[in-house]
Amino acid sequence: MTDFLEVKAKRTFAVGKELKTKKSDPFKVEAGEAKQLEAQGLVDIVGEAQAAVEDDATDEAADKPVISSARSTKKKEKPDAVNEGS
Repeated sequence: MTDFLEVKAKRTFAVGKELKTKKSDPFKVEAGEAKQLEAQGLVDIVGEAQAAVEDDATDEAADKPVISSARSTKKKEKPDAVNEGS
């Protein structure tokens, strides 16, 4: 299981496509990334992320494929003209 830490931005920087500023709410990042950001002077580590276990459970559910029973398993019948050539 990956450990997540909650961090607060000290300076403006980008995380993916999102900008984090001093005014941004604290956010979760992996522990290794949090330590790298702290070493660069970009964030302060606030503490451990509280809902890490709950988020992992919802992520696992989101990764599972959705099985739909709406598909028909019946073979479509072809017109006789198509079947004769077989």
